[in-house]
Amino acid sequence: MKKIVVLLAAICVTQIFAISAGAWNVFQEYDKVIWINQLKQVGSAYEQGKKLREFPVLTGDDECTTNPGIYVVRSKVEDYYSRKYDTPMPFSLFFDMRQRKAIHEGGVPHPAEKRELATHGCVHVEPPHIEWLYDWAEEGTTAVVISGWRSED
Repeated sequence: MKKIVVLLAAICVTQIFAISAGAWNVFQEYDKVIWINQLKQVGSAYEQGKKLREFPVLTGDDECTTNPGIYVVRSKVEDYYSRKYDTPMPFSLFFDMRQRKAIHEGGVPHPAEKRELATHGCVHVEPPHIEWLYDWAEEGTTAVVISGWRSED
């Protein structure tokens, strides 16, 4: 049992360092980076390593996760409508095409209310930030970094 715990801890540490190392390189590989800090529920837009804007976000929770990782904006759809959830998702920046996860316009409650609310794995951003982000981001060349897990809030 002790060996399994040590092995799992080693795997977790390796994954954390791999994402951290990859995230460090993302600023060298991409001119534009959208960084989503799930623990703090804050997003930031960077261009050539310089922070241009910071904005509040709402992400998934441990039931409907927004998985940490390094992605690229694969598709932009200004007026996307989700048939699965029967809801509009304006200004969608899709970063996970397999699971149809996107950064898009959506409600972001005040911090005290966030504990009880979550998305289905997407990242909600409110106006005027989402319109700016949508216009600024480029398909195929803008990186999206999802950092950490939300389950600690």
